[in-house]
Amino acid sequence: MMIGHACAGAKGLGDYPRAAANFEAALGIARAADLQWHMGPTLLGLDHVRACTGRYGEAWAGMRKTLRWLESLGQTRYQFIASDFIGRLLLDLGLNELAIEHLERGHALGRKTGIMFWRAAIDTHLAVARSRLGQKDLAPALQGTLEQARRNSERYMVIRCIEGLAEVALAAGDAGGCSAYADELLAIAEPGGLRELEACARRWRGEALLAQKDYAQAQAELSRAATLAEHVGRVRLQMDTQAALGRLCRAQGQGDAARRHGTRARAIAQAIEKSLLSSGLDAGLLLPAEQP
Repeated sequence: MMIGHACAGAKGLGDYPRAAANFEAALGIARAADLQWHMGPTLLGLDHVRACTGRYGEAWAGMRKTLRWLESLGQTRYQFIASDFIGRLLLDLGLNELAIEHLERGHALGRKTGIMFWRAAIDTHLAVARSRLGQKDLAPALQGTLEQARRNSERYMVIRCIEGLAEVALAAGDAGGCSAYADELLAIAEPGGLRELEACARRWRGEALLAQKDYAQAQAELSRAATLAEHVGRVRLQMDTQAALGRLCRAQGQGDAARRHGTRARAIAQAIEKSLLSSGLDAGLLLPAEQP
């Protein structure tokens, strides 16, 4: 699908601006030709790009407006995408309970209509939100979702599931499982030059190595992830990698380096919070307090 390819496949500096330009061009064509069917996913894709690049307040307003419009038109399938993208945005902001609320609306619509479209992504992000709230034993059901996506050859959904499983595994204390899922992501990312996906993979590899106290390898993976995240322009990933590098340095007794990474992570968090002014949202980003 157009949204999946444009938003999941950023390869380097400038890809998000190109994706935004492509969505804007598509939107202009759809409006000129009165192609109502194409406008919904195009608007959602454009706002997803805005969220990924840190314009969260603008994206939040745009996605909710598009969802209301889709509901008025009865375009059910695109409502699933809207619910998922809104859920992902809220996950980025640390608003896990609110993310579950919006993702569950997508589930409820699926049950009502019997349509399973986009279900794997919604299931994945629900599992991530619940994991962040401390719920356990989420991996088996999500693994089943992954296998279903594989059988259906839904590549975008497969990627979402694997990434979600990496996070869920690490939260459950399964660093080896997290590393294995990260390796899968890297095997997908590297042949196609998918730099954002590579950054995600290396972030989770680094997090798993940190949990296993393999500090040298964790440093290599997290540093590479941080560089890629900055080049691609994925704001939340930049914050996460800087925070992880801060924890790594702290674990090694490198106080000055830990403070530098912590300061960078907090600056990104502050920029995210600033993007939400007048949006009605307050981010719930949890970062370690600065230590002397």
